[in-house]
Amino acid sequence: MSRKSCKRTHHRLVAPTIVALHLNPEVSLQERQAIAALRGGWATTAHFNILADCRDMLMLAASEKADKSTEICCDLAGIALMNLKDRYIAKKRMGATGDELQALDLLVDTSEDFWKRQGGGLFIDAEAALQRARLMRAEEASLRDAA
Repeated sequence: MSRKSCKRTHHRLVAPTIVALHLNPEVSLQERQAIAALRGGWATTAHFNILADCRDMLMLAASEKADKSTEICCDLAGIALMNLKDRYIAKKRMGATGDELQALDLLVDTSEDFWKRQGGGLFIDAEAALQRARLMRAEEASLRDAA
């Protein structure tokens, strides 16, 4: 005879992401400001990093949810970001073409829409996974430099 157990699933007590975004509107504003900086020609590497973080977190969450349309949007934004990076390495200036700006606009709009429909736990998990991945990449780079 087996013991009785509770069949209820336990969830983390985390506010939905829409509440977190409402309480911290600067997240969305920073992403939109980064695109405005690219469009205006006064973008810096910090603006690039904001958009890269947006894309990376969205990609992690979309792959977790198996959301193919969001993954495709992230792929387009990834191509645009790689073009920006290559152009910056070559010219030491941050700039974007019209198509790249459209891809990044789509990324920010998709990100905002996606996160508003998710629970807070997914956002926390995606942020933690991104931090772990960047820490591992930094450790690999330091080991490569030491060798």
